[in-house]
Amino acid sequence: MGATVSVTIELFGTARMACGCRKLKACLPAKVRVSDVVAVLAASCPDLIGVALRDDLNGLMSSYTLNLNATEFVQGDELSLQDGDTLLLFSSQAGG
Repeated sequence: MGATVSVTIELFGTARMACGCRKLKACLPAKVRVSDVVAVLAASCPDLIGVALRDDLNGLMSSYTLNLNATEFVQGDELSLQDGDTLLLFSSQAGG
């Protein structure tokens, strides 16, 4: 197993309301798949399933996205994390 890092997952909008908190702390592998992040989120806050997380836990609902450190959207299924990183989970739909 590779190195693990401590990260913060920040929730916004409906995900925050469903979970009842703004932030979660997680210990994840430095090289991680989105489905692994989803599994951690589901274990920490099962109310996110069907809201922000797909029922099969294979990924996010199509209207949700992850952003790394408020600088880049997560593209694809794999990402590299560093200790202290923040993943932002929010709806990719915006009102106007």
